[in-house]
Amino acid sequence: MLQKKKMLVLLAGQSNMAGRGAIEPEDLLEIPGLYKFTAALQWEAAAEPLHFDRAFAGTGPGRTFGRLLLLSQPDCPVGLVPCAVGGSPISAWRPGVEFQAGEHPYDDTIRRARAAQAEGEFAAILWHQGESDAKTQNPDYALELRTLVLRLRAELGLPELPFICGELGQFLGPEYLVGPINAATRAVVAELPRMGYVSAAGLESKGDQLHFSSASARELGRRYFEAFQALR
Repeated sequence: MLQKKKMLVLLAGQSNMAGRGAIEPEDLLEIPGLYKFTAALQWEAAAEPLHFDRAFAGTGPGRTFGRLLLLSQPDCPVGLVPCAVGGSPISAWRPGVEFQAGEHPYDDTIRRARAAQAEGEFAAILWHQGESDAKTQNPDYALELRTLVLRLRAELGLPELPFICGELGQFLGPEYLVGPINAATRAVVAELPRMGYVSAAGLESKGDQLHFSSASARELGRRYFEAFQALR
């Protein structure tokens, strides 16, 4: 019997997509039909942490999104492809760029995505990034994000692939100028087709004024799914 093709979801950005929330018992429960693509390019049950960018990776929004996607189409397994890299500015998401020793966010994402495509088709890209750029006040954020969206879609051969962006947390400290980054993100979402934008209103940090708590990360995942549903 042939194995069913997976609905694939690419998870990209920096630490709030990778997940830094405390892992709680519900994050470890197996969800039949929901898988994660490991660092070794193998499929495993999608328990947290999904990501492996840092030893302290924790609960993020991806698993909740995957669970809801699976519920919407229970006959089709879902494969989460984690590619986010904590601390990475958007300038690190260019071909050939090494962010930290051995980390090539864009190139690694393409390598992993193409390997995952052997067993499925991408349904969406979820993107949460910009804290690093808010701290440095990157004036070219909109241009770089637009370029990244078009480049990823072209590399995957899916020019209409839904690309959903998340708002930066409203709890970030004063050293993070989030307004211009959120505005730049919204501008790209409004300009390009098949884009979504997810509000972070009311979501809380885990106490560090930088990362979403576990509960807020799960709620963020639910909001990503709502935005995805609006594009279907």
